[in-house]
Amino acid sequence: MCHLNLKTMCTTDEIRERLKDLPEVPNHLMSFATPEVFHGIVEWEVKKGKMIAFTLLDHNNCEVFHTRFSKNTELQWHSHGNESEQVIVCLEGSITFIFENGTKFHLNEKDKCLIPKEVQHTAIVGDKPCQILALTIPKEKR
Repeated sequence: MCHLNLKTMCTTDEIRERLKDLPEVPNHLMSFATPEVFHGIVEWEVKKGKMIAFTLLDHNNCEVFHTRFSKNTELQWHSHGNESEQVIVCLEGSITFIFENGTKFHLNEKDKCLIPKEVQHTAIVGDKPCQILALTIPKEKR
């Protein structure tokens, strides 16, 4: 089985298997990102459900990901390091971010939020698939 990350190339069948329960990619957003041609796939551990992200921009100073979630996905608690903050824009569906202090922030389509540096957070997707854009500034150091 293919373990997806920024540096791993997978077969078309392996990629299709990973994507089968996730929402369709909007044609106007990622017409270039088909299983036959894209490279930058990132898959993170989730508590429940499925999540996969496509690298749209990998620059020295920032990263942009298009992330797709299956319905009822729950993320693990995480942060984006002590140097990076993240801007999230909801493209489709809805997602609720829960921050370490108990604050909840719900995003519907076209809503956006900022996740500050070092802030632990999780996210829960509702009963429909969800898609977001995530802009990380500056780029996280791995």
